[in-house]
Amino acid sequence: MDDTVLKFPNEIYDKALEEVVSKQLNLSKGEYEIKFKEGSSKGDNYNGIIYRVEIIKNEEVKLSIIVKLPPDNPARREEFLIHKSFFQEADFYDNIYPMYKKFQEDKGIDVQKDGFFQVPVCYKTLPDDPHEGLFFEDLKVTGFSMFDRKRDLTKDHIFLVIEALAKMHATYFSIKDQKPELVEKYKDIEDYILKQCRRKEAAMKIFNEKMKNQALDVLKYCKNEELVKRVREVLSPELHLLLEEGNDVQAAEPYAILCHGDCWMNNVMYQYDENGIPKTCILLDHTIMRYASPITDLVYLLFSSTTKSLRDKYYNEFMSVYFDKLSSFMQRLGSDPAIVFPRDIFESHLKKFGKFGLAMAIILVPMVTSDADDAPEIDDVADAFKDNKDQSGDVMNFTTAKTLKVYEQRMMGIFEDMYNYGYI
Repeated sequence: MDDTVLKFPNEIYDKALEEVVSKQLNLSKGEYEIKFKEGSSKGDNYNGIIYRVEIIKNEEVKLSIIVKLPPDNPARREEFLIHKSFFQEADFYDNIYPMYKKFQEDKGIDVQKDGFFQVPVCYKTLPDDPHEGLFFEDLKVTGFSMFDRKRDLTKDHIFLVIEALAKMHATYFSIKDQKPELVEKYKDIEDYILKQCRRKEAAMKIFNEKMKNQALDVLKYCKNEELVKRVREVLSPELHLLLEEGNDVQAAEPYAILCHGDCWMNNVMYQYDENGIPKTCILLDHTIMRYASPITDLVYLLFSSTTKSLRDKYYNEFMSVYFDKLSSFMQRLGSDPAIVFPRDIFESHLKKFGKFGLAMAIILVPMVTSDADDAPEIDDVADAFKDNKDQSGDVMNFTTAKTLKVYEQRMMGIFEDMYNYGYI
């Protein structure tokens, strides 16, 4: 897609845009111009096409909207479970976050001031197959931006995300504690990454084995024989079995909650103060929500999106800030953290589910350390998966000669920390 795009691929989206503009600006069709722009860079979004749509009146941009639409490629729709991802994200904006917001407000919390507010405004959802769509506020208008993944996230960036996750988790915990009937149905939410692994066992096995072997190859630089032995033992089964462990609801209960599920650096936007220090963040892409231990969100973030040097300095502080914020916010919401999610359970869940961060890092670190220009064509990946082709592991190749060293350093640091923290 480029700036020459003049319209949406279907009039259903035109109608939805008209409704958004009418509600937000009180303007009717014909009273404004529409300008389409590219909404994301290559490699930024794999389950949708992103448009930036500007509403112009009297040569002035009155409203900028981010529109996320499903891909046209049938293989991509099928292989990446596009309908499920859009339906699930629509459910978050239509039902789940409004429930969170109301629950906080009922407890007297000023949500926008100091509650869990770190989600984008969603103007409209279209959850129906095959014309799904999501219409969001354009966060760039208010100064938010994506972090350049070629740079290393700082402690200030991570603290913001951890505090947002803590408040989100505390809200769900408190609803589960006080009004369990409101969230009962989310116990059955299905992690569609695992669903994909089960559906396309042959292709996913090849892909996962490629990712795993690439990671294991890094051990050739390691002189700690015990570490090498332990990593090889942990990774001897198929990778998806580690993912299954992380999603073991029975092992997580009664402390399982609805997690973000995909909290890594590409799914967060930041707003900065005049000194360039991040002051708030917004969590994006609520498509892979999973019902699991809250630890899965924490280790997903910290092992996919931070360096070993940052973890060496701040890992314990990250954990303390998370638990303290979770506990204090839970208390404000009327629940007792000593009962709902006590410290000893938090620590035991870190040991029990920490290795989930390793499994996700094996998949994500090649993306985090890659150059956007080298990202594989997602349609090619979908075609390979559709046919269960052996080359499914080859077409989704992010690591190149110029990024290999960074990848190896990052992956080795993850192995070392997983071992030293006692997660493996």
